Amino acid sequence: MIVLNGELIEGQKVFLDQGFYFGRGLFETILVKNKPVFLKEHLNRINNDLKVIGINRYIEEDDVIYAIDKLKCTDCILKLVATEKNVIFTDRKNSYSKEQYEKGFSVKISSIRRNKYSTMTYLKSLNYLENILEHDKCIDEGYNEVLFLNTEDNLAEGSISNVYFIKNEKIYTPSVDCGLLNGTVRKFIINNFEVVEGKFQKEDLVASDGIFLTNSVMGIMKVSTLCNKEFQDNIIIENIRQYYENYIKEKY
Repeated sequence: MIVLNGELIEGQKVFLDQGFYFGRGLFETILVKNKPVFLKEHLNRINNDLKVIGINRYIEEDDVIYAIDKLKCTDCILKLVATEKNVIFTDRKNSYSKEQYEKGFSVKISSIRRNKYSTMTYLKSLNYLENILEHDKCIDEGYNEVLFLNTEDNLAEGSISNVYFIKNEKIYTPSVDCGLLNGTVRKFIINNFEVVEGKFQKEDLVASDGIFLTNSVMGIMKVSTLCNKEFQDNIIIENIRQYYENYIKEKY
């Protein structure tokens, strides 16, 4: 069941356009508790980026609330896709488990490099295949996530996440111009904690005191292993996770 162009559809029917043929479209993945989390930030991003890719369309907050109501989406994940001729909403359950948060993610480094000079790197576009293929590959190899360096060997982002590390009780994360998507939870972290943005290498991660990942669905996820190095629990990462989860509970 989907909400397609404002109508509840039993099945999946879309208009064939450049989004279907060439990936000219965008998507947002929104966590919904009692109400959608960071909705303003999600809509600001997709509406601004629709202009970048030449699509004359604007997604209203009411469109999202209508879809949530029709899909009966509470404590779930809402996917919004916008192309030239389609605005599609679908929902699914949140698959992240308590065990994953307790254990943490096992992470590897991809051999593929992010192109920090490409406009597409900074868009949450339907040209997402490289991320999907690398993520599927890492899962098949027994990992939970894979990280990309850019063409200058600087740390960029994960296939489904932004990445941070702790060193000497300070929080570090790659700057946006390293070639990454500026995630909604990334903005939250930077707005609520003292974070150093810059250019970092794989060696900085390996030598760190702790690593964590974020995205709009999983929130804060600690990293337990990277490049066969095990990381112990870090109090700063735990405090960030608790702060974020308390904020979501109180506000949404």
